[in-house]
Amino acid sequence: MRRVVRYGAYAGLFTAGTYGAFSAYAQIRTKRWIARREVESARPDGNDPIVQYAAMRLHGRFVNPFPEYRHQTVFEFIFCRLLELFATEPRGGVPKEMAVLRAMLPTIQPDFKVLEGKTTTWTMPWPSNRLTLTWIGQSCAYVQLPGRKPVNVLTDPMFSNSVISEKIGPQRLVPSACSVEDFPTPDVVLVSHDHQDHLDYNTARKIGNSTTWIVPEGVGKRLQELGITNFHEMTWWEKVPLPNVDPALGYEVACTPAMHWSGRRLWDANLSLWCSYMVLRHGKPLFFHGGDTGYATGLFSGISKVYGKGCRLAMLPCGAYTPQWHLRSQHMNPDDAVRAMQDLGARKLVGVHWGTFVMSEEPFFEPPRLLAESAHRFNRSDDVMAPVFGKTLVFRV
Repeated sequence: MRRVVRYGAYAGLFTAGTYGAFSAYAQIRTKRWIARREVESARPDGNDPIVQYAAMRLHGRFVNPFPEYRHQTVFEFIFCRLLELFATEPRGGVPKEMAVLRAMLPTIQPDFKVLEGKTTTWTMPWPSNRLTLTWIGQSCAYVQLPGRKPVNVLTDPMFSNSVISEKIGPQRLVPSACSVEDFPTPDVVLVSHDHQDHLDYNTARKIGNSTTWIVPEGVGKRLQELGITNFHEMTWWEKVPLPNVDPALGYEVACTPAMHWSGRRLWDANLSLWCSYMVLRHGKPLFFHGGDTGYATGLFSGISKVYGKGCRLAMLPCGAYTPQWHLRSQHMNPDDAVRAMQDLGARKLVGVHWGTFVMSEEPFFEPPRLLAESAHRFNRSDDVMAPVFGKTLVFRV
């Protein structure tokens, strides 16, 4: 028995040592690539975001091409989970009384009359002149783009009330405002990466092949596991016409970089790409879906350099950022979100990825408060908002 224990300890130490050595090698190799790209971009004929922030892959796994990104290992992940076990206060400061929680996080029914084109309100912009956004939670939103027949886009589908299951893992603080079946069938689904809170398998199965899925490289394999074959994989800086849409409307979608990571299990990290999306109309930026990303100098300004400023609406994450030493390189805080808005040259910002699940240490209702404070500092209070679950926001285009 002692021999078995001893050999098991040796095997564990060997595995941990090998993993640690490879992680160090990957970090050194990535930093060298980044340094080389920075030198190339500093040349008079350089400074091309498409070159500087092209997707990187090392031994079959994607890596982040941003100097700000700090490589993290499974050891850090386990350490943070252990710290949570010894926490003396409820994570996120969530009140125990559901009535108090519902008062702080109200949920309302989406305006289906507007979304189905049945409204008779004269003050409402015509479908060809309006963009609507209905936030479901996390980075999931039902977006209608302008057109005589509005273009329906669903982002990062997540309608379930739990991330992993009803018994384990993060649970929704308040139930979803509605189900995916309540909305008109989307013309396209935009998925930023394969994390459970951004690609919910229960929701994906309900949508199935009824629409076209736009996903980053490698995520199509996840969809195939669910029997979904109607998808198109993209890599950073690739641009395609928006599927299932009248070409005369001039819609395109560009897959743009993000500073994050991917994977649904400990052993499949970064086998698929992660991204954000810019939707363009007649070559001009209209709607930006930030997905899940940290803030990197040059990232969002690079996107606006390639596709132009003046984006009508940017939907950007602004939660799950504490502790900063652990999460800063993968999640933006509210101040980062407003800076990203400025870099993009966006006219309006909707801050999402907060208040849905408790996945970090900051108080669950802190992001919208800090978002308002940051918007005030940037003199953009009228242009920045934290949405209400289910409420249909209408923007004139």
